[in-house]
Amino acid sequence: MDLRVPSGWFFTLVGLILLGMGVFAPQIDPAPLTTENVNLYSGAAMLVFGLFLLLMAWRAAHSGMGGNP
Repeated sequence: MDLRVPSGWFFTLVGLILLGMGVFAPQIDPAPLTTENVNLYSGAAMLVFGLFLLLMAWRAAHSGMGGNP
């Protein structure tokens, strides 16, 4: 199994959770040294990274260049 698949799902899931916390509960547990919504921004970044990993794993599986021997 390509390592990008479970890593991609992990980052996608955690990114969705943090993004949801940033959108629906921005006032709960704010970062102490900033007024920015850290959950929103870090969740969006993790979601994009996880989807990128899943895309790269899908491309490697369908191009014939990657995968298991």
